[in-house]
Amino acid sequence: MAGAKPMLLWYVWIRLVDGAWHRLDDISKQLHLPKNAVEWAAKFLCDKGMAESGFEEGEIRLHQGGARFEDAVKTLLSSAKPPR
Repeated sequence: MAGAKPMLLWYVWIRLVDGAWHRLDDISKQLHLPKNAVEWAAKFLCDKGMAESGFEEGEIRLHQGGARFEDAVKTLLSSAKPPR
């Protein structure tokens, strides 16, 4: 697992492991990362079933489902590889 996107996903995901609701603005400030990068990571984690969006815009929390972080990153890496 190397590269900018997997690391970005890890940084955002690790902020969510407490299960509480988090504001994307706050995560962006804590990580000193652009808001659009954090929004991309949040959307990716939501699409993979690892996180869920809140009722208010810009809120996210860890989804209590069975999705694993490693599996989500593998799909990212496999989609980034050029076809042979």
